[in-house]
Amino acid sequence: MLLVAIILLVLYAILGYKKPGIALITSPVVSFTFGCTFVPAEPIGAILLAGAIFFVTLVAILLARREPGSEQWPQIIAKCLLISLMSCLFLAVAFVLFGAGGIFGLVLFVLFVGAVISYGLASRHATAAYVISTIGASIRQNLPLPMALESAASGRTDKRSRILLNIKKWLVQGYRLSESIKRGYPKCPGYAVAIIAAAERIDQLPVAVASLEADIIARAKEKRRLRPVHPFYPAVLTAYVLFIILFLTWKVLPLFQAAFTDIAEGFKLPAATRVLVGFANSIWFGQGWLVWFVLGLLVLSVIVVSIRIKFRPRRPARPYLTSRIGDFIKWHLPVLHWFERNYSLVQVTELLRLSLNAGCTVNGAISNTLGLDVNNCFRKRLQRWLAKVEAGENIADSARQTGLGNTLPWAFDQQVNPGNTLTVLEMLESFYRTNYSYRVNLARFIMWPCVSILLGVIVGFVVYAFFCPMVMIINQLANLVYP
Repeated sequence: MLLVAIILLVLYAILGYKKPGIALITSPVVSFTFGCTFVPAEPIGAILLAGAIFFVTLVAILLARREPGSEQWPQIIAKCLLISLMSCLFLAVAFVLFGAGGIFGLVLFVLFVGAVISYGLASRHATAAYVISTIGASIRQNLPLPMALESAASGRTDKRSRILLNIKKWLVQGYRLSESIKRGYPKCPGYAVAIIAAAERIDQLPVAVASLEADIIARAKEKRRLRPVHPFYPAVLTAYVLFIILFLTWKVLPLFQAAFTDIAEGFKLPAATRVLVGFANSIWFGQGWLVWFVLGLLVLSVIVVSIRIKFRPRRPARPYLTSRIGDFIKWHLPVLHWFERNYSLVQVTELLRLSLNAGCTVNGAISNTLGLDVNNCFRKRLQRWLAKVEAGENIADSARQTGLGNTLPWAFDQQVNPGNTLTVLEMLESFYRTNYSYRVNLARFIMWPCVSILLGVIVGFVVYAFFCPMVMIINQLANLVYP
């Protein structure tokens, strides 16, 4: 059995690398046949070896030679199957740890997975910052970009050097920088590719890359910065308090109720304790299992979708369905709407200034902004603005009518600012960028105290509801002893 398994492993590793389509179709049949043949003799070994054959085939298919940035149907299916298998493995490990160590084992597993995901995101941001910085330094020194990228990657075999060599390969074949980055570095952030593509159309690549380099380095530093309070702290504390509430209502509070009944018939628990018991019983007994199932399914779905969105670059030209849904939700929420609009205006005003400075017409400059990675709802307003401008309407009035605010139309109002459009756009870009950073920090400074106060109120209510019956029992016993 072992010899047959080794032969099949080697065969399907080669077949998956050379002919991924044939390997993907035949490997499930071969693995199933191998398992059924040797299960009567050695059940566990046969099942493990059959799974190993299928797993090695999927890995070989993913490693198969293909053009950078392109995936055929075998790679797509193999990636989905591997993600599903790894998800099942993680769930199995989580259940084992929960059975062995209880809630603490599960918490440790969740913290480990979160640390791995956080490291992966930080590594992606650092890689993007390195690639953009290398390209920006080469452009500033007026070096031939393919030769500069090859020199930067020479003598190294890490991931960053491979990315630079892939970009250089497509540049040598005559592709533009934005298209070369798409093909050679598919995981590059979508907003970076969009800004580079827009700058190439107006021949303002050095200025745009310099601005993009500063922005992406700032983001990478922000990801690595230590925070006094982690964003997941409120969720962890809330889950811990909920676990304590369920334990108290299950083990402790019934004893208080029995003690009250023995002391005085008809004596009731305090109101706060009754509210706490009613809340716990509603989610612990009766239809509580349905609430837990729906809540767990919702949390798991949100986590999976969030991880997928974080690791998948956005496509400004053809937004994903999840991107459109997320943009719609963020655009219509009270606080997030302001941040989405302000961040979009930062990019739009910068590109409008660069386009007009390069000699583009107003409608050409507006058309360039449609390729930026901005909120999809904001992009629709830009499209309506472009349609009105091309129809011959006043630029400033049409910007106000499409809902772009009052500051951006002010830059194009020739009655108020005749001939000062570029100066006003530069001032607005600086204003929006500074205002965005200020509001982000202000929101953090306001949000964390409010969250701390709310969590303190919840914990205080639980403590009061738990200790109040003890005080009442002591008072009742004191009255019996000293009437």
